[in-house]
Parts: sequence; C-alpha cells; structure tokens
Amino acid sequence: MGLAIKNTETAIRRGAIVTAKLGVALLLLQAFLIVADGLARWWFSKPIHGLEDVSGLMISIIVASLFPAILIGRQNIRVTIFGRFLNPKAAAWLDVFGHFILLIFIAIIAWQFALYAAETRAQTTLILRLPTAPTMWLTAAILIACAPIQGFVLLTEIVKITKPQPTQQA
Repeated sequence: MGLAIKNTETAIRRGAIVTAKLGVALLLLQAFLIVADGLARWWFSKPIHGLEDVSGLMISIIVASLFPAILIGRQNIRVTIFGRFLNPKAAAWLDVFGHFILLIFIAIIAWQFALYAAETRAQTTLILRLPTAPTMWLTAAILIACAPIQGFVLLTEIVKITKPQPTQQA
C-alpha cells in the first residue's frame, strides 16, 4: 500500500504543480498587462480598453490554481501551539483533525463556488461584455478538484499514524 500511496501522491503533485505554473503564468501576464496599461496611460494618455474586465476574470483562476499545490505540499497554515503540550502521537492526531477540518472547509468553498458559477451563466463583464461563466466554472472545477486532494492528504496522514513503526534491534 505504501508504494501505491507514494505513486498517487507523485501524480497528484505533478498535476498540482502544472496547475500552479499555469496560475503563475496568468499572474505574470496580468502583471505585464497592468504595466503596459500604466505605460499606455503615461505615454499616450490612453488606457488598455477592458483591462479591468480581463483582470477580474483572471484573478479567481490565479488564486484557485495555487490551492492544489498548497494542499498536496501540506503548506497550509497550521496551529501547532496545542500540539506542543501533547505527546507526539496525540499531536499527530490533532494535526489529522486539522486536515479533516480543512477538507470540510474546501468542500464547502467548492460547493458554494459551483453554485455561484451556475448563477453566472448569463452574466457578462461591464466593458467588453465577456461571458463570466467559463472562468467561474474553471475556478469551480479547480476548487472541486481540491477536495479529493485534501481527502488524499487526510488519508495519508492517518496511514502514517496508524502504520506500525519498525522497531530497532539493539
């Protein structure tokens, strides 16, 4: 079972890194467009038409694209102050509880964002009249994918605790 978990985690990590890299590329594109807009305003007194619309559509994808890598890398914020007062096994179970709460939180966010995406099917941006639904559904899909990723992290943390540790021979 250990090799299967390791292979699954490697596959999830690869996908998460690709998603995060695409998000960072979008962030760099957005930064470039903002600088170009500032220069166009300064040199030509003419902004890039509709940049606010495009930036607004990009930001939710940018933020959501980083979540999978954060989750599989276990880089989320943890409160460890209570674990310091417990023995290592109890502290590990407290950490598992935190992973469980995060799973619930991610599932609620994904569910609510999917509901929001469904409401945007007829909405468009103000200036360019671009449909907002495709970007909202892409963001929702990324967030929905985060729930099984966090579920996998929770499972692996439970396996680490419950797996018998090899004893050392003296």
